[in-house]
Amino acid sequence: MLGLFAFATSHPITRFKFPSKAFAKLMAAQKEIAKYKTSLIEEGKYGCCIKKPSGGCNMCAAQTGSCACAANLAAGKGTCGECFAGWANGRGSFDLKAMGINSPADILILPAAKQGIEGVQQDKENAHLKKYKLLMVESKKIMVGEKRFNCCVGQGGCDECAQEQYCGCSINLVEDMKKKPGQKKDGICGQCIDGQHGGHGRVAGVDLKQHVHPMRDDMGAMKGVFTTTMSQESSGTSWLPASSPMHMRMLGNFGGWEVNFMGLGTANWVDAGGDRGESQAFANSMMMFMAQRENWQIRFMGSLDPLTSGKEGYPDLFQTGETAFGEPLKDRQHPHDGIMELAVTYSFDIGAGRKGFLYFAPVGEPAMGTAAFQHRPSAWEMPEAPINHHWNDGTHISSGVVTAGVNITDRWKIEGSLFTGREPDENRWDIDPIKLDSAGGRLTFNPSNDWSLSASYGFLKNPEALEEGDQHRLVLSAFHQRGDWSLGAIWSRNYTGHGDSDAVAIEGTYSTPSGSLFGRFEMVEKDELVDVPKRMP
Repeated sequence: MLGLFAFATSHPITRFKFPSKAFAKLMAAQKEIAKYKTSLIEEGKYGCCIKKPSGGCNMCAAQTGSCACAANLAAGKGTCGECFAGWANGRGSFDLKAMGINSPADILILPAAKQGIEGVQQDKENAHLKKYKLLMVESKKIMVGEKRFNCCVGQGGCDECAQEQYCGCSINLVEDMKKKPGQKKDGICGQCIDGQHGGHGRVAGVDLKQHVHPMRDDMGAMKGVFTTTMSQESSGTSWLPASSPMHMRMLGNFGGWEVNFMGLGTANWVDAGGDRGESQAFANSMMMFMAQRENWQIRFMGSLDPLTSGKEGYPDLFQTGETAFGEPLKDRQHPHDGIMELAVTYSFDIGAGRKGFLYFAPVGEPAMGTAAFQHRPSAWEMPEAPINHHWNDGTHISSGVVTAGVNITDRWKIEGSLFTGREPDENRWDIDPIKLDSAGGRLTFNPSNDWSLSASYGFLKNPEALEEGDQHRLVLSAFHQRGDWSLGAIWSRNYTGHGDSDAVAIEGTYSTPSGSLFGRFEMVEKDELVDVPKRMP
């Protein structure tokens, strides 16, 4: 049994850290407003004109205790600003032309404060409504302190962007006012449009016709392709706790695609010492570009490791796996390929809170093991790879991956993959031959926003280039997020023709804007190492 323990500090390249510290309150607020709207529907007090994914406007319900947007639209009076933006983004429920309206841009805006059903009085003591409003106020205070909430309307600012954990409507509006007629506008959210038309704007000199335009639904959003929040989705199709930190920079919206970037880089010096240890300077890097719209997501992930770590990688005591110059690597971590992931994901509703999804990747990660260590908050800032890498997440760069699965809300996910079992060859810049000769399956359960549990099993066809033989792999894991702490525990077993071997890892990172502290403990059974007893005393 072998052990490794390390401490160091680093911090990712980032602009915004998602989620906000208000994340838990925002998730609770979503549930409260949903329950409140459900009660209004049951009482016949809610008649909205937009459809899912929003499930109708929140603003009218919160302000007036009812919604008459559908009736007022049909009567030619107009909709609230939130519904107006919903129509502009293709979420309207009716045929506008049948109402004599040529396009969503021709819809009139009647502020939410005037959208209440005549004769209906709001019950301001409703428990769900009171809790929702309190949670939103508390959340906005937190986000103001994080410098991520800069709204263009008063009366507390918009709830819509707050739910996305970032509001830049004030910045967008000021920039749009500088643009010439005909230039593309960034726009503001629907609730801010409502506030501007209701006379609650905080920016002087706004011309409602010239300057106030709806932003796309996905501008500023950090929604996942098949979960409520992107922070729950990690490498491949793996999950993390929904409250996990996420370092992402939005690059903009291009042709309806929201494009984001994230990256991580470390410059390191290692001196392992002893008879087996070596010293070396090296650098690790990971960069990912992601384009997303509606139910589609395209990802490219790359690394400069082949340049900055060399063909033999870097010293990593007791590490094994892959080759260099035709020889197996021992006590060294191989460089990761220049192309780490090239994948397309498509998700679709199948009813009752369930979503199906398909994942296709010439290079990608199958449904086996945990998220790759570069994508686990409990491990991503550690400069050395875990020595259990080829017991757990060693398939994260597989040539040819096809995965299909089903999510049951954001709590359960079951999935299966076909992929190529052979590990990457020594050419770190190409895509290896695709054979789809291996298979894996994974069950994931997120009992709360702070936990993610998974179990996976897989068959790998001849994974090692220099050692014939198939492998079977079983991995159990638990990840927990508690504030700035990210914790993980992993047990895995490889079944081969030479016998079974186990690996245990416990890892954790404490991350703040000023830096991070992390540690890892591992015990791994290995028979590939030379000059090391199979079991150390």
